[in-house]
Amino acid sequence: MVVEFMNDPNIASVFFHHIPEWVLAGHVAFGKDKLVPIGRIHYFFHWLYGKYEPLILRLVDWILRQTFITQTAIGSSVMTGLATTSHYLPHGIIVPTSSAVRLVRHIENLKDEENTPILAVGPCVCQMSLNRWQEPSCKDIVVLYGAEIYLHLNRGYRIITAAEAQAILEQCRDAGLVHSLDFCMQSGRWHFVICNCDRDICVLTRTFLLTGKMLYAGPWIVKQDRQTCLGPELCGNCVNICMFGANYVKEGVISVDGGKCHGCGQCVQVCKGNSREMIRRKRYAHEHIIPADILLPG
Repeated sequence: MVVEFMNDPNIASVFFHHIPEWVLAGHVAFGKDKLVPIGRIHYFFHWLYGKYEPLILRLVDWILRQTFITQTAIGSSVMTGLATTSHYLPHGIIVPTSSAVRLVRHIENLKDEENTPILAVGPCVCQMSLNRWQEPSCKDIVVLYGAEIYLHLNRGYRIITAAEAQAILEQCRDAGLVHSLDFCMQSGRWHFVICNCDRDICVLTRTFLLTGKMLYAGPWIVKQDRQTCLGPELCGNCVNICMFGANYVKEGVISVDGGKCHGCGQCVQVCKGNSREMIRRKRYAHEHIIPADILLPG
C-alpha cells in the first residue's frame, strides 16, 4: 500500500514538489566500503521524521519530567515498555572520539558521483527543541543523506569537512560529552547523525538512564590496571564522568562493571593515574549496523 502510494506520480508530486530535485537525485547511505543508494520512500520517511523531530523530542521530554514516570516502579515500567516498542526510532551506538573520527574520515573518503553534501553540523536538536542550552551547542553532526535532509529543513546547519568534524568531536570530548552514532530502523542504511550527548538535556540519553534502552555498547570496552589506579581519594574522576554507571567504589577501591561499560572512553580521558585503556570488545553485537573495522584501527 505504501509503495503504491508513493509511486503514484500524482500523489508523490504533492509530497516532493517542495524538495529540490538535486536532493532526490543524490541521497545515499554508506556500506562498509561504498555508498549505498536509498529509495524515495526511505528518504521521505526520514525527512518526515526530521521535520517533526522537535515535536517528538518535546513530547518525550515532557514524559521524562513527570515524577509518576521517573519515581514510581509502574511509571518506569511503562516508559521501559514504550522504549522497547520504539524499536525503529533512533537508537545509538556509543564510541570514543577515535572511532567517531575514523567514521567521518571513512565517509569523506567515499566517492559520490552526484557530489551531494556528506557532512554538516548544526545546533543540538535536543537543546534547540527544548530551548535548554549548554555549551558546546553546535555539535549535531549529520552525515550523508542525513546532511541533505537537515540542510533542507533550514535549521542552521552548514556543510563541514572531516577535519572540522574532528575538531568538533574533540571539543565535545573535552566537555565530557559522549559520542552516539544514531540510526533508525535498526539498520546502518538509516544512520544519519553523530550526536554528542550529555546526561541532563539529551532526550535519548535520559531515556536510556531511565529504561536501559535505545543506546548500545560499541566495539570498545575499558580495561583497568588496579595497580596504578590512584583510588577515589586522589582521583575518582572516572566515577564522576561515567554516565552509564560502569565505575564504582567498593571498600575504597574503584572497579569497573564491564556489563555497564558502553565504550565511550571518557574514563580513560580523565584518569590521573593513566590506569585505563580501551580494548576491543570480544562480542560487538552491532556489526550489521556499523562494521567494527570502520570504527577500530586495523
